[in-house]
Amino acid sequence: MNQNNQHLDWNLRRVGSKDGAPLVWLHGFMGSGEDWIELVQEHFSQYCNILIDLPGHGNCQIKEEVKFQACLHSLLGQLEQKGIIDFITIGYSMGGRMAFHLQATAPDRISGLILLSSAPGLKSDFERKHRRDADRQLMKRLEHLGFEKFIDEWYSATLFGNISTNQSLMNSLQKARSSNDIKQLGKNLELMGNGALPSLWSSLGNQRAPTQLITGGLDTKYYELNAEINNQLEDCSHTVVPNAGHAFHIEKPLETAAIIRHFLSKTIEGD
Repeated sequence: MNQNNQHLDWNLRRVGSKDGAPLVWLHGFMGSGEDWIELVQEHFSQYCNILIDLPGHGNCQIKEEVKFQACLHSLLGQLEQKGIIDFITIGYSMGGRMAFHLQATAPDRISGLILLSSAPGLKSDFERKHRRDADRQLMKRLEHLGFEKFIDEWYSATLFGNISTNQSLMNSLQKARSSNDIKQLGKNLELMGNGALPSLWSSLGNQRAPTQLITGGLDTKYYELNAEINNQLEDCSHTVVPNAGHAFHIEKPLETAAIIRHFLSKTIEGD
């Protein structure tokens, strides 16, 4: 593990009960582990919550070339050093995609998956190449516009529903997302963007961990993708948060917390 650890200084923050069941939280693009802090403090304080900055975000800088698989092993090694062996992974969008790959890499260590607005990658080489090209253009646009205008444009996309009309929430997102480094975000997309990673669709049938899929009712793209995932997994549920888009956990934290708690009560307590 030491060889892999040299590439990344993982920023892992523990919140809640040290003795509680471990939950590993993985944020989305332009986010950080701090995205989850209010949710876990208010609703999951009885658990051992591990909040992680993904590569190229927050305090997890990409300092040299690294392979994604090495990142996974590095993270698993860091968690093991902290005594986190078996855990439930909660991932949003890009973080959910990483959760799929963690499960495929170390299925014996993942006791459950909670996937928010996520999918196991793009299915074809053509789609992945198109996405890599699109991501390069995306980063050029971010450099041209700057964070403030780019973030306004980002959250105006159809899949985010009505989030851009909530000015208080947009102000909070502007402050949090603008703390990122543009070059690091570009390196992140080259490392683990949707076009950079292989598809895991063909191996979904091998996934045995209990899984909770959650999508926003206004995010039709990911609703359809998750309906397809749900049909391929044996132990899986798909729940929709009404009147919310891709980032439903930010728009409707109470509803999101209730869905996650229900899954945890079944998976951990057996209720």
